Amino acid sequence: MSTDIRTLLHQFTVFTEVPEARYTQLTEATITLRFSKGDRIWEEGDNSKYLYFIVSGSVKIIKHSETGKDVIIEIFGPRDAIGVSAMLVSKPYITEAVCLSPVTALSIPSEIILELLGEVPGMALRSLKGMARRQRMLMQKVKEMAGGGVEYRIAHLLLKLANRIGAAEAENQISIPINLSRQDIADLVGTTVETAIRVMSRWRKLKIVDNDRTGLVILDRTSLENVAAGLTLDSDV
Repeated sequence: MSTDIRTLLHQFTVFTEVPEARYTQLTEATITLRFSKGDRIWEEGDNSKYLYFIVSGSVKIIKHSETGKDVIIEIFGPRDAIGVSAMLVSKPYITEAVCLSPVTALSIPSEIILELLGEVPGMALRSLKGMARRQRMLMQKVKEMAGGGVEYRIAHLLLKLANRIGAAEAENQISIPINLSRQDIADLVGTTVETAIRVMSRWRKLKIVDNDRTGLVILDRTSLENVAAGLTLDSDV
């Protein structure tokens, strides 16, 4: 039994109510995996034999369209589980999981997770709540894509990431530890990379957002929230 793995599992609230006897079995079946930036955790069509829990780093979930363009469905970071839907229906993945940065993840056989969901009501309830939150996020994304311009959509994207995985650096400033390319941002909000570059460059000049070696930095959350509320930034830039 690995004490390190047990400690890592305790980071995920879904396992809070697992009985000690089953926790020992869970720990023994869990493997720690490390991926480099650009690695694929799974590809479309792979069997969903494992559920993955992100300890550190970030992962984008991609769907290949019929036109050949990749569509980024969502981005996940520390303390998120990925591959849940495919595991629950015991079907191959219909998406691809690509590491946006070096990633450490816990890999647990799907059959063990499914057994625990059947045995531990509290774990099943937490899982259902997690799926409900993701469903709401997807519905919100559809609403944003349909109801606002590019700046509005990018502002919502950055604020969502800030709320989920951001760390406060100073008053009104938040660090988001994900190195998103301008192409990633364009794919996430449904625009061209040229437009994403233009918006992010403008916001950088206005000192609203910036990049550092760890990822994105929101320098002025208030201004970004104003954009997300549909207000126009006053600027001569």
